[in-house]
Amino acid sequence: MSYTPSSLVACPNLQENLDNLFGANPARYYQEPVPFTQFLMSPTNRSGLNMMVSPGGGKIRTVQAIYQPRILSSEVQSNVTDYCSASTERGTTSTNYTIDTSQNLFLEQTFDVDNLAAACRDNADWFNDQILKMVVALDSAVNAKNATQAASLLGGWSSDVSGIPFLTVSGTPSQIAVRTQKTASDTDIFYQTQQAIVSAAEASHFGQFITIGGFQLHNYMKLMEHGCCANSGLDVASLQREFGFASLRDRDVTSAAGGNEYAWAIANGALQVIYYNRWAGLFEQRDANQSYGVINSPSTGMAYDLVIKHDCGVIDVTLTATTKLVALPDDMFQTGDHMDGVKGFALIEVDNA
Repeated sequence: MSYTPSSLVACPNLQENLDNLFGANPARYYQEPVPFTQFLMSPTNRSGLNMMVSPGGGKIRTVQAIYQPRILSSEVQSNVTDYCSASTERGTTSTNYTIDTSQNLFLEQTFDVDNLAAACRDNADWFNDQILKMVVALDSAVNAKNATQAASLLGGWSSDVSGIPFLTVSGTPSQIAVRTQKTASDTDIFYQTQQAIVSAAEASHFGQFITIGGFQLHNYMKLMEHGCCANSGLDVASLQREFGFASLRDRDVTSAAGGNEYAWAIANGALQVIYYNRWAGLFEQRDANQSYGVINSPSTGMAYDLVIKHDCGVIDVTLTATTKLVALPDDMFQTGDHMDGVKGFALIEVDNA
């Protein structure tokens, strides 16, 4: 039997096989929960997103976003007598998001054909199984990268948040502190915190949002929401419909945010993953000894470059993730606007002292 890449695995069917394997028993792949990336790549977060990457031969690719800061209500005049003239010209501004195609995460594995021939399992099933284990490892690495990049993109809360009861505001960009229990010594639940967070999000025009981070806020929210929330396989949209927002716990976010007492509030669409795939659309152009293409993670939907190469009894498999996390621009709102500094992405601290 020939053990070329095309005979080991039929490339158009590989995605279906991986999805079936993952759905059957994800636990046996030792998958680290990656709810942050699951949210980022979910239809709830990416609804309406049409990411365009500028063409060009260089390794730096650019995505340009064009927008106009909103007009301040203080610019509205009263009791004018000249209804026919205007003197203020308002233009648009733009932000360029760049992705360096050489900055990536890479995982490789090699397989000996003789070992495949001696194995008792079906070759295609075993091979798919090995690729999925690689995908799971890359999912975890991408989630950690997303969390690390997000920490440097934090925005603040509206200045109106300072008038909301049961929270305090500090820092630049502004963050809010809440309590989850009545006092440091009285561990009875402090019920007002959930509404305080919802009010802060409303004042900051977040719309639907999630909180994600450490155990302190997440455990509080699970108690408030009757244990509704999961770390994986989450349905963000249904949680947001039922409770106004979804609460998630993520190990990588906990580390990036600073510990279990911290969480991020993220409005739908405020953070986006841009990515580059070198081999997009090229799977059908494989030959007998090598295949180049893109495969999507069954867990997150993230697209990875996949290379399968056969060379004299050895099969090499590589996966590459070229991604970058971006946030809304810093100048979406003008100085003097109560929304100045708001990006739909802000910090929450639990302080029960």
